[in-house]
Amino acid sequence: MQDHRATKRKRTTLACDACRARRTKCDSQRPACRYCQTHGVVCIYQEPPLEPPSRVEEELHAVNNRLDQLISLVLPAQPRTEYENLVDEEDSPFDLPSKLLGNSSIMKMLGLDANFTQILVRGELTIESKGHVNQGTRMLIVRHQDTVNALAAFSARVHIWYPILPSEFSDEYFRVLSGCLLPSSETCLALLVAAIGLVIEEDEASSSTPYFETALASLPIIVSECSVCTHDYCLIASSKIQTIFKIGLEGDDPNIVEQTRRAYWAALLLENELAGQFDAPRSGIWSLDEHVPLPLCQQVWQFPPESTSPGAATPVSPDSAICTNTGGEKTRSYFLAEIAMRRMLHRCNTAVQVTVTGKYVYAPNIALELEHQLEEWYHYLPEFNRFEKGEVSQPLETINIPSCPLSNFLRVQYYCCRLSIFWPAVYQAMQGGSVSNHLLGHCKRFLDSYVLLTPSIIAAFHDCRVNRWTIFVRWVLFSGSGTSLD
Repeated sequence: MQDHRATKRKRTTLACDACRARRTKCDSQRPACRYCQTHGVVCIYQEPPLEPPSRVEEELHAVNNRLDQLISLVLPAQPRTEYENLVDEEDSPFDLPSKLLGNSSIMKMLGLDANFTQILVRGELTIESKGHVNQGTRMLIVRHQDTVNALAAFSARVHIWYPILPSEFSDEYFRVLSGCLLPSSETCLALLVAAIGLVIEEDEASSSTPYFETALASLPIIVSECSVCTHDYCLIASSKIQTIFKIGLEGDDPNIVEQTRRAYWAALLLENELAGQFDAPRSGIWSLDEHVPLPLCQQVWQFPPESTSPGAATPVSPDSAICTNTGGEKTRSYFLAEIAMRRMLHRCNTAVQVTVTGKYVYAPNIALELEHQLEEWYHYLPEFNRFEKGEVSQPLETINIPSCPLSNFLRVQYYCCRLSIFWPAVYQAMQGGSVSNHLLGHCKRFLDSYVLLTPSIIAAFHDCRVNRWTIFVRWVLFSGSGTSLD
């Protein structure tokens, strides 16, 4: 029903001062009425008193105030440093509520400490500092079967996501761990691989602690070397790789050049994840993405060979595992597809534009172009990593989730990208007073993507341990609750 007072205001005409004084009808033309134009009188209008808002207007005003309050909680305004002003773009209210781990309000909503990020960082620094205490007095006893199992777990659960190791790594790994463990970059890398593999295999860190501590003893040597074979510390590796490319230290050996390229793209992917969630400092690694060729990935290390399985009942012995094959079509194609996805999102991942008045508004044409680019990315996926997108009309339990964790994680990336593209449409629909059918259609794209993402993100949480924390953050972000994925 149309508000009576709003109708009355529309019928009210305003007379100028001259016509009001003469008590004659005024045509209310602007900037001057006909009478004032004819008689050369300065035409002056007095603004009418504002009528009290209607009940509908009051309710809309209250809703807008509540939305502003929620936005201030989710995206609190914080002072930006001079460095951040130079390298980061201004935050838009249309952005997905990102950087959850660095947001004290979100932490409170989840029942966590407001300084949860700082607690995590301090915990990491504490663990690192312990590795330098009595580092020269510890004797590490290496059991061959433990190192074999750790290597198999690392290959199956970690290296498939970041395939940067050379094809002959198994030989080097067993050679190092069967020797005296002299401080070097090779020793550090082998110990870190063993430590990570033990954590994944046993799902606990106690047995891997000696390996970590011994590996850290070689850290000063790694920092001083011109080497990229260790990537435990992303920013250090990122800065060193940039230096190697900028100064031309990669040399002429095709194997070293290829390994350096893989290390660059792996460091870029890792830094992109860390910086996006923790709002961590950036190394500037993106400045070289147009200059560093994509890795060929013709020889990707695998352990054990494709003919065996890490979960087989019969354990793999070091002697039988020295010569590994260099297959892994799925790993190679996944690595390149993930790089392509990250580059696409780095260029633009949200359909927002700024008006001349500095106001952020939804840009539907940009959204459609981003959607087109995303579909092109999907179209060119090789069969090894192709996934079924599914239909929102079909029951969730009938959606075919890829059995390959790599393909399923790409499916997660696909729908998360769609959510990022069409979120501004949902935001504007909540903010605006009226919603067009066109805008509602874009909101439906967002909701459909959310429904289709759900089964994949649950499966990926169990299969992708490397990115499990990122998947969990996305789940909390899109579900709006702390529901467990178990």
